[in-house]
Amino acid sequence: MPEPKILPPTLRAKKRYIVFEAISESPIQYNDLVNALWSSLLAFLGELETSEAKLWIIQNLYDEKTQRGVIKCKHNYVEHLRAVLALITVIGETRAALKIHGVTGTIKSARTKYLAPKDLASFAREQPAG
Repeated sequence: MPEPKILPPTLRAKKRYIVFEAISESPIQYNDLVNALWSSLLAFLGELETSEAKLWIIQNLYDEKTQRGVIKCKHNYVEHLRAVLALITVIGETRAALKIHGVTGTIKSARTKYLAPKDLASFAREQPAG
């Protein structure tokens, strides 16, 4: 039996990665974050639009110490997801807000721009001279 053909990149759905930070009164667990996000998505968009968004919360990119993480979605649902993240006020049993740091097209750029710790040497190189 022949293997199925892989779609070329031009025919694949475009995706975006949203880097966010949870600001809360107490530490937030990954499972509580997922439950709050899905319930807010379903309430705001409904089941059909939620399934169309192709949302994925990347578990190994969520850091429970800094409470930063990455969410993958289709490129035309970024603004919908921004609205949903702004509507979340309670995660688990603690009050919280989700702040969006940026939107990227690749995981690599999300890591380097928003998730990597900044040291003073790299900060000095980024500043324009003069």
